[in-house]
Amino acid sequence: MRQNEALYRAARFVKRLIIGLITIVLVVTAVGYFFLIRKVDPHSAWTYAQRELDGGMLHYGERPMRLARVYRRRATSYFRQANGLLVATPERVIFIGLEPRDKLAGADAPSAILTSAFADDTLLSAATHRIYALSAHGVVLSRGSRTESYAAAPGYEDDVDSLVAYIDRHKDQLRAAAVQDRKLREQLASLLRQPLRYVVERGDAISTIAARYGATPKQIREWNHLSGDKVRIGQTLLVRPGT
Repeated sequence: MRQNEALYRAARFVKRLIIGLITIVLVVTAVGYFFLIRKVDPHSAWTYAQRELDGGMLHYGERPMRLARVYRRRATSYFRQANGLLVATPERVIFIGLEPRDKLAGADAPSAILTSAFADDTLLSAATHRIYALSAHGVVLSRGSRTESYAAAPGYEDDVDSLVAYIDRHKDQLRAAAVQDRKLREQLASLLRQPLRYVVERGDAISTIAARYGATPKQIREWNHLSGDKVRIGQTLLVRPGT
């Protein structure tokens, strides 16, 4: 009887503890969203990011293909919302944004500038998800062990979807190009393994033919069973044996 009563009390304590922890988490989250969250004006951040983009951040010949207005929250400063632009180019996916000023900084202190970039190659993964506690539509970028999340600014969700579609399409193009390049290399290797013959023309000599195909006169004689250096016009010579 006493053992059952002890188990009942332990279960009731665990239940109350779990309910208390859930309540604390919900309260902290609500207080954070309604009272602690800070952000810079989105339009100011977008204007700044566009100015940085036009001012020399891109490499020579690099051009933006897709642009999305987004915001980002880092785990270390979750309630400080950094607004900015997420830009996809054939080379990279770049984020340029402004983070709110620290409360301890002066009123005239500038906002912190955030930049981040991923190489836009076949290793880059981009997928749309509900992020930030399912509160926003966004994109999760990952390459190797590195992952970053960006939420679409309200009203600009389609821009994020377009950017992800471009990344997927570009990745497919890179893979197709890699397959084509591999096929060309295999064809070239196959050709190099085939025997190569040359038809003697006027003015040719064993030495000039050998030099032209990276062989020696001795090799040309051996491959064609010649006893000397004399050749005749129209004669077919083996200048590279097959492998």
